[in-house]
Amino acid sequence: MLHIRRRSAPLAAAAALAALIGAQAPAAAADDAQALIANAAKTSDASFCGTKAITLGIHDGFGINGWSRASMAAVRSEAAKCPNVKQVARIGQGDLQKSIADVNGMVSEGIDALAIIPDWGKSQLPSLRAATEAGVKTVPWAADPGGQAGDYVDYLDWNEHAAGLAWGEWIAKAIKGEGNVVFLGGPAGNPVSAHELSGIVDAFRRYPKITLLTGDKDWPVTNWDASLIQQNLTALLGKYPKIDAVINDSDGFAALGVVRAYQTANKPLVPLASLEANGLACEYLKLKDANPGFQIGTISGRNWIGRVAARKAIAAAEGLTDNEPNRFDLGIYEDSIGGHAPVCDPSQGPDAFTSSGLTADELAKYGKAE
Repeated sequence: MLHIRRRSAPLAAAAALAALIGAQAPAAAADDAQALIANAAKTSDASFCGTKAITLGIHDGFGINGWSRASMAAVRSEAAKCPNVKQVARIGQGDLQKSIADVNGMVSEGIDALAIIPDWGKSQLPSLRAATEAGVKTVPWAADPGGQAGDYVDYLDWNEHAAGLAWGEWIAKAIKGEGNVVFLGGPAGNPVSAHELSGIVDAFRRYPKITLLTGDKDWPVTNWDASLIQQNLTALLGKYPKIDAVINDSDGFAALGVVRAYQTANKPLVPLASLEANGLACEYLKLKDANPGFQIGTISGRNWIGRVAARKAIAAAEGLTDNEPNRFDLGIYEDSIGGHAPVCDPSQGPDAFTSSGLTADELAKYGKAE
């Protein structure tokens, strides 16, 4: 549910009121979060737009894969509801220094608000803090930059630790509580993979017969790229004679690198936990009969959170307050062993994400920087 109101109290008083409301009504907040999840954060309400002409900066530190395109499209299509909002979109192309320079450049150009995926976490915090100090209403999402109150308007994301727990429990169910598992994460040290891994490790504490071969502190670096995923897993398959399941935290399209690694090694496919993607669902349906051990358990790509990030950033720049939730506990979205079978949509591309609620036209129009 979208709650927009005009700011009429000092910031400290508003913050105190928000804290009080949050303390009094956690169930209501949880209900709002579940409603947003169920509807991919879509709403016909455009009150967040306000009336003042502003410029919204949009940035993704990578911006080079299907997940990034869907996330960009979610932010930009939501902002497009507002005729008074000009958009300036940039991507970091996997380069930390470029990402920092992009943000600094957009601030110099005079943006009023910024919705950003800071893929390098705390390394990008100084540039986000500088943007805020320059008066830009900054809303990071999908990669935690750390910091403290006042560094930005709000931080939005799924609960990464809960996602790790969900993946871990699903894998334990798929391999009946016993076997060797590997975890493939994104860029080195990124906060998303780190928090997910902590959840996986906590889940596996209940299953002493499960061994996490890749360890509980680090992971083979894949940069969420299909070719690197295949390369790393091929090396692991050569090193370990028995890998019973794989957890890969990229989007499901890039996760096809897992499938290719097993096929190249001429090994039967095993249970795979990942994020969703149309391509992974289609591949599962194509290969499952010849690979009875192949199962998939996916979590929503959560690209739709970008809609909330756009609303919060624009509302803040308009002098409005958006009281929508900022954290979302996402369970397993597709479960080939638990009654929610993956659905392949041949009308969409392999890097489409059904949970995003984006049409093919929206993805083509908004899923790119200008």
